[in-house]
Amino acid sequence: MALAAGGGVRRGRPPAQSSEDTFERILRASRQCFSRSGYDRTSIADIAKEAGVTPRALYHYVASKRDLFAAAADAALRRFGAEVTARVLVHDDARSRLRAYIDVFRALHREDPSLVAFVSLSALESRWNPDLPDPLDDVMDQLVLANRWLIDEAIEHGELADGIDPAGATALLEVFGAGLTLLAGGDRDADYPAMLDVMERLLDGDLFRP
Repeated sequence: MALAAGGGVRRGRPPAQSSEDTFERILRASRQCFSRSGYDRTSIADIAKEAGVTPRALYHYVASKRDLFAAAADAALRRFGAEVTARVLVHDDARSRLRAYIDVFRALHREDPSLVAFVSLSALESRWNPDLPDPLDDVMDQLVLANRWLIDEAIEHGELADGIDPAGATALLEVFGAGLTLLAGGDRDADYPAMLDVMERLLDGDLFRP
């Protein structure tokens, strides 16, 4: 036996197909099902059907629904972090970094709306279901530090306007990120791309008439 992503026990794998591709399909189906119906109302059978595998085949990758939820949350956070590294940290100024941050959500939403939504949904589900691990436990301090670093860099480069409280600006970045994840994948999902466009206009200062 071997450990699968998320800490579950993987008891072999179905033959004649790529194990990694199958597990990625299962993780995607998990995000979609959990985002659509919530943790309690989603069954392993639901996820297996969405992924195009049997429940028995799914259990080759994880030992329980809880482990699958944890693996899906971990994969979503790692995917999000990779996009931030590739798109945001390559820029040197605050405005470009914030525009790139919006592009992260645009790219991920285009790839799979449930991926964006699941980042926040997984954290909320862990509060509603104490048995579930909070995927943000290990990264929240890092996120706060990263946001504070962005603000400190903007101050050092003279980009932040006079009189702006650094702690308040850091908190705003946290709200900014949380809000962008919460709106994805729900009833307002169709408005999501347009909302990102408007967010860019707000960032550029041309949302309102002079």
